[in-house]
Amino acid sequence: MSRAPKAGRRRAKAKPGQYLLRLFVVGDGPNSKLAASNLRSLCREHLDGRCTIETIDVEKNFAAALENNILITPALVLITPLPKVVILGNLSDRPKVLLALRLLDGAS
Repeated sequence: MSRAPKAGRRRAKAKPGQYLLRLFVVGDGPNSKLAASNLRSLCREHLDGRCTIETIDVEKNFAAALENNILITPALVLITPLPKVVILGNLSDRPKVLLALRLLDGAS
């Protein structure tokens, strides 16, 4: 798992079998911190090194939010594997987040 490059640098590309996750936050607020913490924990437990996390602060890179149609933060975008998924909120509802990321069978 790695962190995103700062604004203006090249964006990461996921390798085959890898997850590319883009987390949009605003500053250092409690919801932003909680979403980042929940995402790191989820990746450690369920993706075991098979993910790249790009964290984008909308205050510093509003253009990236517009490019990704993000109007609410925190927002997590699953870039790869396709199809693209957008999850809003601080990612506290782990079962729903896992379902959205296709890491949990819906029958469970």
